[in-house]
Amino acid sequence: DTAANDAAQAAPVEDAVPSVAVLDPSTRGSLPPMKLSMHVYDPDPTRRFAIIDGQRVTEGAQLGSAIVLEIRRDGVLLDVSGRRVLLPRP
Repeated sequence: DTAANDAAQAAPVEDAVPSVAVLDPSTRGSLPPMKLSMHVYDPDPTRRFAIIDGQRVTEGAQLGSAIVLEIRRDGVLLDVSGRRVLLPRP
């Protein structure tokens, strides 16, 4: 079906970003526990949020030494000391 193929091509493809698990122990130690217990994705960025370590966060929030860059379908994209990593959704 051509319409389905066009829709698949038009859908945004999320960048493959390494998980927070790849961070070295000292960098990981500078962060809070990072338990993602709730994740709400919406096409409208103002309606996205996540609950991490019991705290409601939105894009731009600070979590220890990390900054929430984006709440994506697959989890929360973080900037940790200039490195982009993903806290995957549960």
